[in-house]
Amino acid sequence: MVVKELVKRFKLLPSKLRRVTSAGGFIEQIDGLRFLAIFPVVIQHLSERYERNSPLPFRQGLEFDVTTFITNRGFIGVYIFFTISGFILALPFANAKLNQTQPISLKSYFLRRLTRLEPPYVVALVVIASGLVIMGTYSFSEIIPHLGASIFYAHSVIYHSWSFINPPVWTLEIEVQFYILAPFLAGGFFALRKKLLRRGVLAGAIVLLMIVQQLTGVLIEWTILTLLAHMQFFLIGFMMADIYLVDWKDGIDKRGIFNYLAIAAFAFALWVWSWDYNFLSRILFLGSLFLLFYASFRATWFNRFISLPWITAIGGMCYTIYLIHLPVIEFCIRITKHINVTTLFTINYLVQAILILPVILVVGIVFYLLIEKPCMYKNWPQQAYLSVKAFFKRA
Repeated sequence: MVVKELVKRFKLLPSKLRRVTSAGGFIEQIDGLRFLAIFPVVIQHLSERYERNSPLPFRQGLEFDVTTFITNRGFIGVYIFFTISGFILALPFANAKLNQTQPISLKSYFLRRLTRLEPPYVVALVVIASGLVIMGTYSFSEIIPHLGASIFYAHSVIYHSWSFINPPVWTLEIEVQFYILAPFLAGGFFALRKKLLRRGVLAGAIVLLMIVQQLTGVLIEWTILTLLAHMQFFLIGFMMADIYLVDWKDGIDKRGIFNYLAIAAFAFALWVWSWDYNFLSRILFLGSLFLLFYASFRATWFNRFISLPWITAIGGMCYTIYLIHLPVIEFCIRITKHINVTTLFTINYLVQAILILPVILVVGIVFYLLIEKPCMYKNWPQQAYLSVKAFFKRA
C-alpha cells in the first residue's frame, strides 16, 4: 500500500508543479523549450566544478576533449531563455495591437514582474550570501555591497563583473533590463499593421544591431554582461510571437520533417558558436535558434517529447533551478569529488551527474513549491504563507 501511494503521488507531482500563468494560458512547448534551456546550463556548471575540484589529473586527449566540449555548451541555454522571454513578453502587447484586444496596463505589467520574480530571487541571494558568510568564504562587510547590487539587478553595471554570490544571475540582470524596454519595443514593432513590413523591420533591426555590436566592441568589454550585447535574442522571440499570433492563429500544421529540423538546429547551434564572436558564426547561431523554436512548434514527436508532463514540469521550474543549481553543485561536489571509479573524465562525470542531478531536482522542487509557485498568484503573500504552513504540517 505504501509503495502504491508513493507511485500515485509521483505520477501526480508534475501536475502540482505546473506553472500558474497570469493570463491563464499555458503553452506546453515553451516550458519544453525551458527544459532544453536549463539542462545544458546545469550540465556545464557541473562539468566545470567537477573538473576544477577533482583530485584526479585527467588525461588530455580525445575522450576528455569531446566530453568537455559537449558538457560546456551551457551558453545555448542562456540564449534560449532570452528568446523565450522575448516571446512571452511580446505576446500580450502584440495581441493587443494585432487583434485589437484590451490594452495592457503598464502598472499591472511591472507589478506582475516585480511580485513574480523578485521574492524568489531575493530569498535565494540572501540564503546563499548568508551561507558564504557562515562558511567564512567572505566577511559580512565584503558581501553586503555585492548583495545590495545583486538584489537591485545592478551588479554587472556597478562592478563590471558577475556576482560572486551566485554567478549565473548576471543573465537575470539582462532579463530585467529587457523587461523595462519590452512594452515600448513591442508597442512600436506591432503598431506596424502590414505583416511583411513589420517582420522586415524587425529582421533589419536584428541585423543592424548585430553589426553595431560587432563594430563597437560591446562584445569584448564589460558590456557583454548587459542587454546591449544580447538584444537580438529577445527580438527573435518577438518574431516568434508574431508568427504564433498571426500565422498559427487557426492552428499549427505539424509535419514530420520538423522533428529533424529541430534536432539539427539544436546540434548546429552547439557546434557553430564561436567565443571569438565571429560575425558569420553569430548570424548562423541566431538563425539556428530561430529554426529550433519554429520547428519545435511544428514538429510531431519532438513536439510531443517537449510537451511530456515531467519535461514541462522541470521546464516550468527553470527559474528556481537556475537560482539554486550552482550553490547545490558547489556544496555537493565537496563530498562527491572523491568518488572516482576510473581515470576517465567521462565516466567519472556521469557518476557525478547521477549523484548530484537528483539532489538539484529535489531541492528545486522544495524551493519551487514553497517560494516560487506561490508568487505566481496575485495574492502571493497569502499563498506563500499557506504553502510554508502546509509543508511543515506534512513534515
